[in-house]
Amino acid sequence: MVNVRYHLVTIAAIFLALGIGILLGGTAGQSWFAARQQEFLLKMEEKYDQALRSNNELKQQVNELIVQVERNNEEVIHLMAARYAGDLQGQKLYVWRPDGLEMAHLERVLASVGVQTVPFQPAQSDYSYPLLLFGKERPAWVAALPAECKWLHVEAVPDSPAKQWQLLENVQLLLKEMRWEHEKS
Repeated sequence: MVNVRYHLVTIAAIFLALGIGILLGGTAGQSWFAARQQEFLLKMEEKYDQALRSNNELKQQVNELIVQVERNNEEVIHLMAARYAGDLQGQKLYVWRPDGLEMAHLERVLASVGVQTVPFQPAQSDYSYPLLLFGKERPAWVAALPAECKWLHVEAVPDSPAKQWQLLENVQLLLKEMRWEHEKS
């Protein structure tokens, strides 16, 4: 039979071994763990610094591209002005747009080719200039416009030089059609 002293000595030995294991693991393992952790943090800092440098380089490239695109857009506007100045210089257009539709850039393009824009009111009776309608939906009052009123519906404000060029081409054709009908009558 096993006596109580044997049990107490066994339990004391277990707790002593456990305490020594915790003490050795905490001190010896902690320095190993801290070294690995420090190495991991240094690698993460290097990757973060590299990502920041890459991000700054990309921002700089994007800014350079934006400047280049703006310069190219200005060149296209000058080309449009040279191409359409003869036909569109001094012409007027009625422009109708829904509230809140921003058209400042397009108005600048039209002004660069010499076209003056005049706001259109649906109740007016003067139809001596072509009418540009902007907006997704064609307004209901368009059906009531007289036949002598020449108009062009544009769903979205042209946002690229190619679309602006096409709009100017359509405006030029509309003006030629009005001149031809005026000369015919």
